[in-house]
Amino acid sequence: MSRAITMYTAVGSHGTAHGIAGLQQRVDAAQTLPALFCDGEGCTAQVRFVPEHTRTGADRVPVTIPAGIQLEKDAEHAPTCRYNVPGRLDALLASTLDPALVHRLEDGRHELRLLPLHQDLKRGGGPALDAHLRTLNALLVLRAMCDDDALLDARVVLRLGKKRVAWDAFFYALDRYDAAWERVDAASNEIPLALSGTVRSHRAAQPGADFSTTFLNCAPKYQHTGIVDERVFVEVSVGHDDAAWLRSFPVGAQVVMLGLWRLGRTSTATRPHPTDPRRTITNVTYKLALRPVSKQQLVAVS
Repeated sequence: MSRAITMYTAVGSHGTAHGIAGLQQRVDAAQTLPALFCDGEGCTAQVRFVPEHTRTGADRVPVTIPAGIQLEKDAEHAPTCRYNVPGRLDALLASTLDPALVHRLEDGRHELRLLPLHQDLKRGGGPALDAHLRTLNALLVLRAMCDDDALLDARVVLRLGKKRVAWDAFFYALDRYDAAWERVDAASNEIPLALSGTVRSHRAAQPGADFSTTFLNCAPKYQHTGIVDERVFVEVSVGHDDAAWLRSFPVGAQVVMLGLWRLGRTSTATRPHPTDPRRTITNVTYKLALRPVSKQQLVAVS
């Protein structure tokens, strides 16, 4: 089972706080990194910074992996630490969960039934949806803190009606935004999906516009295609009329977004190559959009 838990902040030996952006800048400038320790409550586990890097995906296309902070080998988080995800998951599953959503199986695992959630989302929300989302959000936050599905997959089975749903067909981190886009594009009906991301910006409606929606935009995935001078991006956004609520998730915040996603309009733009006037750069942007019917559909990872 994977024990890779991604952290976004740490402290140095003198108590100085360090974030991912600052550590990445040090790496880019070839500067020495400080000794790093977990900043969770009562935790002094030694951690390390993993810079942004590229790895080959399942389709042999290079995928950019965002920077993160992870435990050093043989280090362990304290029981009270917020990054002790296995301990938090044990406590959550041992608590009283929404019986309409979560059932204990004979083999000791739990089954999460997505059909009630799906039905409430299609009906447009209500108290029952909010209750379901509070239960599911607690699990999704823990999944967002993990580098892969292994921990949740070993403990929680997903089911939508009569069909089992694999975690990798339900939860999508930044490096799999393209897979989420393809799943929404291929689905004959709207299906609930959870995406995690980092808030990049907020965009309000322009003065005089005939709509009042504000959009929370996450950092996009840059998709390597192997085609020279072509850049493909997958963008994720959440739209809502309550701008103050969306702005309560500040730039840089880690969030999970759950709901019935829709495809936005794909756009193509060209610009001159910065160093070779004979060449043109083509940017292709695919978009996924969510319009929540409940404010429980967007939650901070903490």
